[in-house]
Parts: sequence; C-alpha cells; structure tokens
Amino acid sequence: MVSWSQEAKVPFPENYESLIKVEEGEIGKGNPLMGIIPGLHRTYLNNIAYEHFKKYIADYKAGKTPPPFPEGSYIVLVNYEDKEGKKPRLFIVMHKKKEYGQTGGWGWEAFKPNGERIVKNPDKDCANCHYKGAKDWDGAFFSHYKPE
Repeated sequence: MVSWSQEAKVPFPENYESLIKVEEGEIGKGNPLMGIIPGLHRTYLNNIAYEHFKKYIADYKAGKTPPPFPEGSYIVLVNYEDKEGKKPRLFIVMHKKKEYGQTGGWGWEAFKPNGERIVKNPDKDCANCHYKGAKDWDGAFFSHYKPE
C-alpha cells in the first residue's frame, strides 16, 4: 500500500516501489523529452490504473484511442538523470476529476526524492505538454511498454 504525505497539492508517494511496474526505458539524444526527463525511467501504476492499462494497452499500441483512465488512477514515473540510476527524480500523476477538472482530470506534480517540488506550475507546465501529442493516452505516455 502506498502512503502519501500531505505536503503538496498532488502528494509525494511514499513506497512507490510497491506499485506495479509497467515499463522501463531510456530517453536519449533525438528524443524531444531529452531536455526535460533524460535518461533511464520506470513507470509504476496503482491497481486501478493497472487494471485499465491491461485492458486497453493493446488498443493504445495499435494506434487506437482507449478510454480515459478511471477516477482514482495514479501513475508514478521515476526518472534517472544517469544511466546508473543514482540521480532519480519522481513525476507523479494522480487522477481525481473533482479536484483536477481544469487539467483533464489529472493532478500533476514533480518531486525530487526528498519530496522537494521541482515544477513551479505543474498544471500549466505539465498538462500543456502532455496533451499536445497525438501519442498520449489520456495525457499519459507509454512509449517504452513491451508486452510480455
């Protein structure tokens, strides 16, 4: 079970490693995200998001538009600036339509491992990018997912 600190609008997830890891990949030269989240990353989902992910990931990978993630879903992206995984940053996405309706139902936040916030205006800075691309799924990206 993941516990949350109550310090920020979208809280820092304690014990995120207990979530379900769905992908791992590397963002390198030539990728437009290189300047934002370079290097190794791992993506974790809670049970609500994972059940939805399992049901629709094949559609997403086939270029179809799956339904939005359900209320209560959250995604944790752990990003490492180095290939050794020694300099992590955490990016948190938490779905709560009632609280985050102005950003497509997602609340956005980015943290350093110590809980310090990284982004000054996550609703603007994160949501603007996540909804620009045609390759997103309800504002989320799963480009490194490989079916087992």
